Amino acid sequence: HADQPGNGAIWKQGAIGSDGAVWKQGAIGSPIAVCHADQPGNDWNALFKLATGSGGYRDGDLVRTEAAVGSFFNQMAPSRSVAIGTSFVASHWFSRAVEVDAPGTIWFADLTGDARAEIAAFARSDWVRFLHCRAAELKPGGYMLVATLGSVPDEGEVNGIAASGRGIYRAIQVVAQQMADDGLIRADVLDRFLFGLWFMTAEEAGEPLQSEPDLQDVFDVETIRVEAAPHNASDLFADAVNDPAQYADLYTGYTRAFGASTLRTQLFARCAETEAQVDELEHEFFRRLHALYLRDTAKYACEIWYLLVVLRRK
Repeated sequence: HADQPGNGAIWKQGAIGSDGAVWKQGAIGSPIAVCHADQPGNDWNALFKLATGSGGYRDGDLVRTEAAVGSFFNQMAPSRSVAIGTSFVASHWFSRAVEVDAPGTIWFADLTGDARAEIAAFARSDWVRFLHCRAAELKPGGYMLVATLGSVPDEGEVNGIAASGRGIYRAIQVVAQQMADDGLIRADVLDRFLFGLWFMTAEEAGEPLQSEPDLQDVFDVETIRVEAAPHNASDLFADAVNDPAQYADLYTGYTRAFGASTLRTQLFARCAETEAQVDELEHEFFRRLHALYLRDTAKYACEIWYLLVVLRRK
């Protein structure tokens, strides 16, 4: 792709160990190449079916679909070959699983002391690594757009920030702690388990672009801001709040979609001897989570703030 007169990229990461990229290239009037990148375990057949099916982006001979295997925490496109890169609800995931001594919480926003400092440093290093990779790939004048989950100031919170999804992650903690108290999972494993993600504030996203000389030299900052979601910002499934059964179904399904693989591999598998036991722990966890939302409904509502970062390569 490096020899084309104009091209671009889209980077997307969905969870630890599952990430991807798309490059679009082509001068005006020439074909566009879209290259999806993800880990080897991605469901490539389902992806291509969506791309080429009804409502997909394929449009006759004007678009060519490609694939690459890798992580966007490494360089994913030839140097100076990308005109436009976008990443949606992805870059908040870490480059690898992490453990930290933090009894009482399974997510970053409630960490305190040394545990918070350790994970904050790791999150920053991943963001800097991501930016360095994109700096290498973008051509002069190229743009990068990142839209993901973010955090906003809140003096009522333990660290002075309110992070997207704080209700849902606290619900996960409640259920996991119940299972530990009941002897179903090991307390020592739970005390070191942490979801490997960090929802940045606008200040956190912008800080390396001001303090890291090599990033300062290559990027102009167009926009860095955090805003409430345009719909149901205070409760992702507010439309169903008056139907507790549906509300519980939606939150349980949503949590399973983004969290099941992390819970299975990094929590349940470390508390079980067989795959069947892992399955049993997963089933019991989501049964209890459903019961929690059925009983308490909006107490654990998922709030959403979006972080938008737009950078231009000098």
